[in-house]
Amino acid sequence: MAKEKLNLKHDLRQLERVGGRAGTDTIRLWEGYREQAYLWRALALLQMPSTALSVAAALIMYFFADTIIEVPERPQPGFYSVKQLPDSQFINAATTVVNLIATYQPAVARRQFKTARKYLWEPALTEFEETMMGSELRTIEETKRSQMFFINPRMIKVDRFPELDMVVVRIPGVRQKLIGNEPLPADEMAYYVKMMTIPRNVHNEYGIVVVDMRLRRADERQVSKEDKMEEKARRKDQAKRMKEATES
Repeated sequence: MAKEKLNLKHDLRQLERVGGRAGTDTIRLWEGYREQAYLWRALALLQMPSTALSVAAALIMYFFADTIIEVPERPQPGFYSVKQLPDSQFINAATTVVNLIATYQPAVARRQFKTARKYLWEPALTEFEETMMGSELRTIEETKRSQMFFINPRMIKVDRFPELDMVVVRIPGVRQKLIGNEPLPADEMAYYVKMMTIPRNVHNEYGIVVVDMRLRRADERQVSKEDKMEEKARRKDQAKRMKEATES
């Protein structure tokens, strides 16, 4: 009996020792993960306001953002009629051609004439090849002749001929020639550039081509007088048509 009591006490002491060791191990485990626990708790606390701010920002962007729809440009037609193009397009084309052939230096005249040739159409192309690219260019290079043409933008005029699908642009100005460094007397001239349209291409955005070009001497007073006479005739014709329409 006494021996059994001793065994029981021994077992109880072992149980107490094991229980104490288990508690110590639990505390040590908690201390090892305490820093990570603090970190996760801090992240959880930070996530709450950040989530609220994100939701608020998303709502603001949703209700106040501007919707932009990217629409591709309308494809250009393959052919522009004379009626579809404004006067400014014909003025730009005529001015470009006139500047290429009327303002030059001997060293660049050939290159400019070749560029101007791209704007020409028959019958102007054949005439340009025979005259400007032939005898005129040869004279320029042999005599070292330079030329400047000062366009008078106030006197530029556009005449449309719908029945012929043609446009004539008048480009007046002052022509100054120089032989070497010696200037020749200046002339007041006017270019009359007749144009039409062909199917457009990568080198000609609007398909405007020159079919005829004429040059004549005309000072500013003469050009102004011609404009007044044409305007007077136009008004007279308009009044006549209105009278005929009223009588009928």
